[in-house]
Amino acid sequence: MNIIHQTVLGNDGNPEAVIIPWDVFLEIQNLVDDGEPTPEELEAINEAEADRKAGNTDAFTDLEDLKVELSL
Repeated sequence: MNIIHQTVLGNDGNPEAVIIPWDVFLEIQNLVDDGEPTPEELEAINEAEADRKAGNTDAFTDLEDLKVELSL
């Protein structure tokens, strides 16, 4: 997400705050406040939990493989 913003600098020249458009703030606030997963996200969570309980390790990505995939 690319957010158009203004950076507010302190007396020391370091960033202290940002100013963003109101509609962007409301969108972010809704994401944070809502916090409820979508039906699709809930389904994926439930499937992952079932796989974990069943010991189905093939359903998951190894941490080292994920680091490589994300170039970490």
